Amino acid sequence: MVLSIIITSWNTIKYLQQCIESLKAVNSDTEIIVIDNNSTDGSKEWLRTQKHIILIENNENLGYAAACNQGIKIAKGSFVLLLGSDTIVHDTSVLGKCIEFLKSKPDAGAVSCKLLNPDGSTQNSIKRFPRLINGFYTYLSLDLLNKHYDMADFTYDRTIEIEQADSTFLMIKKEVLALIKGFDERYRILYNDVDLCRRILNTGYKIYFLHTCSITHYGSTSTRRADFRVRKIMYGDIYRYYRNNFGYKALFLYPILAVRLLLVSTIKP
Repeated sequence: MVLSIIITSWNTIKYLQQCIESLKAVNSDTEIIVIDNNSTDGSKEWLRTQKHIILIENNENLGYAAACNQGIKIAKGSFVLLLGSDTIVHDTSVLGKCIEFLKSKPDAGAVSCKLLNPDGSTQNSIKRFPRLINGFYTYLSLDLLNKHYDMADFTYDRTIEIEQADSTFLMIKKEVLALIKGFDERYRILYNDVDLCRRILNTGYKIYFLHTCSITHYGSTSTRRADFRVRKIMYGDIYRYYRNNFGYKALFLYPILAVRLLLVSTIKP
C-alpha cells in the first residue's frame, strides 16, 4: 500500500458524498479510511454502503485529533493524506504528484497543496506559526495587523518551504507520523494541525507547499454549526496552544477568549 487517505467526518454528508465520489478514480495501491464521529445526518448509514472504503464508526464525537489518530493507527500506506470531508479532488493525479515530491526530497516530511474556494479563488491556507501577539490580534478581530502571520504577501504561485499548513490537505510520510506519534489529542478540534506541523519541524523534517496541485475546499462545514459546548472545547484548544507555547504570558489572552466565546455563541450559525 502506497497511500492511505484519512477523512474524519461529523455531520457533513452533503460534502462527504462529493469528496468520496471524487476519489473513486484512485489507484488500487491507495486505501480510503473514513472515521465518523457519531454523525446523526445519515452519514454512517451511507458510508456503510461504500464497500471500497474502510469505515471506523465512533459512538461519540471524539474530536478531530483523536479520530485522525484512529485512522493513522491502522493506515498501511507509506504516505498518509489528511483530507477534509468538505473537499473535492477534481484530479486524482495530484496525489501522485505529492507522493513523487515527497520521494524526491529526503528532507521533506510533509507537503500541502493549493486550496480553492468553489468559485476557483485561492484560500489562505498556509501561515507562519502564531506568536502570542497574533493571538491578541486574531481574537480582537484586528486581522489587518496579522499580515506577517497570515503570509498576506504570498501569492501561492511558487513551491516553497513553509511552517504550517491546514490539515484539510496534508500528505505526510508515515515514518514522520511514527516519530511524532500522530496528533496530540488534547487539541480536540482547533490548533491540532498547528501543533502537528510544529512537531514535524521539531524532528528536523521540512514541510512544503506545492503550488502545482490544487483541490476545492468548502470550509468549516462542521464547526459552523457548533453549539456552545463544542465552541467551548474549541476555545479551550486555542488557549491550550498559546499556554503551551508561551507560558504564563498567555494568561492575558484568557479573558479575551472568554468574552469572544460568549459573543460568538450568541450568533446563530
